[in-house]
Amino acid sequence: MRIAGSNRDETWNRVRTAGVDLLYRHGFEAMNTRQLAEAAGLKPGSLYYYFSSKEEFLHRLLVDLLEEIVTDLEESLEGLTAPVERLDAYIRTLVRWHVVRREETFIASIEVRSLTSDRQESYMQLRDRFDVILGEILRDGADQGVFSFQHPGVLRNAILSAVTAISTWYDPSGALGLDVLTNDFVELARRMAGGSPTPV
Repeated sequence: MRIAGSNRDETWNRVRTAGVDLLYRHGFEAMNTRQLAEAAGLKPGSLYYYFSSKEEFLHRLLVDLLEEIVTDLEESLEGLTAPVERLDAYIRTLVRWHVVRREETFIASIEVRSLTSDRQESYMQLRDRFDVILGEILRDGADQGVFSFQHPGVLRNAILSAVTAISTWYDPSGALGLDVLTNDFVELARRMAGGSPTPV
């Protein structure tokens, strides 16, 4: 078991940060482990202490990212019971992730295709947690009469597709700030779910 704050953890964080930058700028196919080691300030052979291949590195990076997002989602929803409040918190958390951690979420949306089928399957099992959480919120809202929609699966996928696409078009240097963007997406999600719009 790794000890929090250990040198190994610190080194992995350095490798991960370097990898995110390289993957975002060059893509998985063009990146190589020698570049990764150099960017992280390590010898190439040192990387195999953390993973045995470039693809295993990508898998670990994507799983780390998903686990962090799911944890943030669960923490943001803790103590909330009203479906509208839960939907708002869900959307706010994911929008912030796709803006503040834009490079990582962009990599996750694009590079999962570079994983082998077995690793894609394990990744998607964790990724499905997003669907489950949102599906529960929408179902509870429909049961309580605060949401109205015909096909929950279509609605869930439409909301997730809209949010996850942010990292592909959002310009952090543009005029649209995080607060405005978040409020717009909260409003959009409520309307898509057939709920009441946010108060003016």
